[in-house]
Amino acid sequence: MTAVLALTLLCTAAQAFSLQDLQKQLSAHQTVQGHVQQKRYLRSLEQPLLSQGRFVMAADKGLLWETRSPIASLIRITPEGMMHQDGAGRWQPLQQQGAGSQTQIRLFMDLLSGNTRSLSGQFAQSLQGDAQGWTLTLDPALAVLKQIFQRITIKGARSIEQVTLAETQGDRTEILFSNLRINQPLPATDQDALER
Repeated sequence: MTAVLALTLLCTAAQAFSLQDLQKQLSAHQTVQGHVQQKRYLRSLEQPLLSQGRFVMAADKGLLWETRSPIASLIRITPEGMMHQDGAGRWQPLQQQGAGSQTQIRLFMDLLSGNTRSLSGQFAQSLQGDAQGWTLTLDPALAVLKQIFQRITIKGARSIEQVTLAETQGDRTEILFSNLRINQPLPATDQDALER
C-alpha cells in the first residue's frame, strides 16, 4: 500500500506544471491581441481609476497599448524604446516615466511573450495550478523593485488573463485581459504601427 501511494505521488509530481511548462506554453504565442481593462486603486481616492482599451503584442516586434477611455492614447513599446502617437499620427519618444511604469511594461512584454527566464533574477517566482488555470506569484528580489512592488500576481490559462500589482506604498493596479486572440493575423494598421 505504501509503495502504491509513493508511486502515485511520484507520478503526480512528475506531471506537475512547472515554470518551464508555462514558458513553453506562453512562448508559443507569436501574437496576442485583445481587450484590456485597468483599475487603479489609490489610497487617496475612494473609487478606483478605470481605463479601458486594447493591446497587440507581436513577439518579434513589440507591444501596442491603446487606451480608449477615459483618455485616448496609443503607446508603442519595442526593443528600441517607448513612443506615443501624437494627434497628427506621428510617433514621438515618450517622456521618461517612473521606474514602476518601465518595469510594468517590461514585465508585460516578457510575460506575454513567455520570457519568464528574464524575471528569475528580479523576482522570486512561485507557480501553482496547471495549463488550464495557473497563478504565478512574483516577489521582488532586487532592492530597487522592493521599493516599488510588494507583490505581483499573474493569473491565466492558455494566456495571461489578469495581473495584479500590489505596490509598496499601498496602491494597487488590477489589469484584466479579455477577448484574447492568439496567433491570429494582426490588422494591417497594427502591423504598420509596429514596423515603423
